Amino acid sequence: MASIVSADLLEDELRAVVRAGGYGSEKEAVGHALGVLLAANPHLRTSAAVELYRAGKVTLSRGAEIAGLDLEASKERLAERNVPILVEEPPEDVRAGAETIRGLWGTR
Repeated sequence: MASIVSADLLEDELRAVVRAGGYGSEKEAVGHALGVLLAANPHLRTSAAVELYRAGKVTLSRGAEIAGLDLEASKERLAERNVPILVEEPPEDVRAGAETIRGLWGTR
């Protein structure tokens, strides 16, 4: 059985789908197609989320959402792939926390 989508007609097929009224734009059609692909392939969805996080394109929580995982499971997938988990706290919050710790230990 022949494939519905062919590489040599991909752009023509995409434009035809938009002209047929299925989508408002090629970007919208591609977005939907990618969403279906990722929904059908959880491993690919997780890998894509890891790569987006590694590239700094998404936050840890957004990456977990894309992967369809809770935050802890998402952290585990990142650790398995040796991707460092960055602190997402604003610098002033980190400094305030450091000051609190210093105060508790009696050092300044």
